[in-house]
Amino acid sequence: MNFNISVLAVACSLFILSCKHNGGGDSRKQSEKNGGTFVMAENVEIGSVFPHSITSQVEGLVASQIHEGLVRLNPVTLEAAPGISEKWEISPDGKTITFHLKKGVHFQDDKCYKDGKGPEITSKDVKYTLELISTKAEANYQFEPLLKDRLLGATEFYENKSKSISGIKIVDDYTFSLELVHPSMSFLKLLANPAAALLNETAVKAYGKDLKNGAGPFMYDASSTKEKIVLVKNENYYRTDSAGCALPYLDTVIVKIVPIEDGLLAFENHSLDLINTLPSLRVKEVVEKHIKEFVSNPPKSMLQREPEMISQFYVFNTKQAPFDNVKVRKAINYAIDKEKLVDNVLQGQAIGASVYGITPNTFSGYDIKKIQGYQFDVAKAKQLLAEAGYPDGKGFPEIRVLVNAGNSRNSSVAVEIQKQLKENLNINMNFESLPNVQKYELQMHGKSDLYRDGWVADYASPETFLSLFVGYTVPQDMASASFPNTSRYQNPLYDSYFKKGRDANTRDSSYFYFMKAEQLLVEDAPVIPLWYEGSYRLMSNK
Repeated sequence: MNFNISVLAVACSLFILSCKHNGGGDSRKQSEKNGGTFVMAENVEIGSVFPHSITSQVEGLVASQIHEGLVRLNPVTLEAAPGISEKWEISPDGKTITFHLKKGVHFQDDKCYKDGKGPEITSKDVKYTLELISTKAEANYQFEPLLKDRLLGATEFYENKSKSISGIKIVDDYTFSLELVHPSMSFLKLLANPAAALLNETAVKAYGKDLKNGAGPFMYDASSTKEKIVLVKNENYYRTDSAGCALPYLDTVIVKIVPIEDGLLAFENHSLDLINTLPSLRVKEVVEKHIKEFVSNPPKSMLQREPEMISQFYVFNTKQAPFDNVKVRKAINYAIDKEKLVDNVLQGQAIGASVYGITPNTFSGYDIKKIQGYQFDVAKAKQLLAEAGYPDGKGFPEIRVLVNAGNSRNSSVAVEIQKQLKENLNINMNFESLPNVQKYELQMHGKSDLYRDGWVADYASPETFLSLFVGYTVPQDMASASFPNTSRYQNPLYDSYFKKGRDANTRDSSYFYFMKAEQLLVEDAPVIPLWYEGSYRLMSNK
């Protein structure tokens, strides 16, 4: 999930302007062309915008407009940049980070606060937020990926072995330090995740998991529905542009949750400014239909395509027979012609078939081609299935697959995989399309055999993909939700390689161990890598 692609970043990059004072309720210096409404389409239903409960890219996108954290990601370099923390120092041993908060940054106004005014953010809010992330609670999915075995004392606090997190030291209202278990190249970037956004204790106690009040550039509007999220400008937001003009420029952001094909029709009717994902089967048609708009000067609309840090895959439920047998999982990997999938179903609209591992080829210095993956090999697939006790597919149970609705591509891919498994292994597959929130709830609780899935990098490192299969985060109780490792794959050697890569103090050393972890992951086959994503975005010239 890439929680850091920001509507605000897009909006702020559109204008370099002088400033003026607005005569309205916002007394800050304003850009000359501020105002307006930005309307975008997404196709995945939003279940929660509470930072600790978000599990999808779209939830993260909306949450990152409402909430704000200590750190942001620079949209060009993808390195950590100041957020509510204006600067920090790292100790020589790399284990202690001292942060300095910006003064005068407030939470959004809300009726839960005295006189309705959002309080200033201080070090106590940081301490409260980190302790809340480290508290075992239903639908708190973020402790393991953010703080477990990273922040000193957080794991003991989570396990109720300590009443405080020893790694948090408050110096004063605007200064505090965080001590890490090991030096980390990724910890600052993790703090840029909206899951690590700062929260106010009064607001959390007032709203619980329904909290929609943060310190971000936009405020959640009461007119929002499941089909349309409305965000309005926070007139007390702390950031300004290079000319000192108040951010955000926009008055309103609307995120419409619609099937992709409906979004395309709405764009053509001029009721949308952006479609974040254009259906691959419609690209040629769109180009032919709108070519004059694309090449006009200035263009009336734009079609943007670029490689992304996105991997598409299926994951097995490795705790459920017969998929607890590695030979079965390998057989299915060998039996799927991923090149055919990309060429015939996606019509080439992907960066490439995932015949190596799960990590996309977008990280300099991390060569995925060194990973020995699964080339299409029907003979090998049949041999492995026979060795697992199912010669020619005899006696093999029907595979149950869950895919998320709202994108016809998911069903098209499932139909092709269904066809290939029948032709190549004589095994039957049945799939069901469900709303993403419902599908992912079942997936976390192990309620099927196989699940369509995908991952957008939280930060620029293979770590964000490999973290999906860390075994020590998997609950022993099958009734408990497992996140992010929904395959429930467990291999102590994999965990060891992952930890060494995570805790390495150089990129080369980190990538060395991540590569060993990924090769082992491929050999154990809890996942079927399918393709690496290159998305098309359709946007108006606004």
